Amino acid sequence: MMNRSRWYMAGEERDAEKDESECVQSVFEVPLDSAPDHEDGDGGEALRTLGSRMRELQQEVERLNSAVHEEQMLRIREQATLQRDKSSFEARTKLALFLDLLAIVDSFDHLVKHGEGTQDDSSLLVGSQAVLGQLNQFLARNGVHKLEGLEGNAYDSATCEIARVVTDSGAPANTVVRVLRDGYKLGEMLLRPAMVDVASESQVTVVSNDAGED
Repeated sequence: MMNRSRWYMAGEERDAEKDESECVQSVFEVPLDSAPDHEDGDGGEALRTLGSRMRELQQEVERLNSAVHEEQMLRIREQATLQRDKSSFEARTKLALFLDLLAIVDSFDHLVKHGEGTQDDSSLLVGSQAVLGQLNQFLARNGVHKLEGLEGNAYDSATCEIARVVTDSGAPANTVVRVLRDGYKLGEMLLRPAMVDVASESQVTVVSNDAGED
């Protein structure tokens, strides 16, 4: 009798557990479209609000990325501008230095030519020649070279400036007769044009022999 009673009690417990399990399962298996209307309204509105907020955040991220990109490009342009300005300043400074140095070279060159013309063997001539040689070596090491082969050739406005036009030189017209001041190039760029005398055609003076009548 006792065993039968226990069997009935165990059966009732199993039935109770089965009913509870089925109840829980039924809760989770409720179709989405069977939810109450008020839950659909609140949940849908929350989802729409969340989606709108996510879109706003995405747009904000894109805007920030665009701003960062523009800032980076601005810095790159500023650095490039500063580099160009620096290079331009250095180039102008270098050109100014070479032009001033060429003026000193001209002075020593005139002094040496004068001494050689007068056959002066003094220490002044020797010292001037030495200094002139050192200056020319310095210029050559820095890419500055004298324009050669101008005299006797046709005048070229790209490398020369006319100091005087000579009419009685006997040379063909438009020919460089004499180089008064040497020209120089810095690499392939003209640093200073040469000052030259250029020959022109001989001018023939026509004298009229017609006499006027009184």
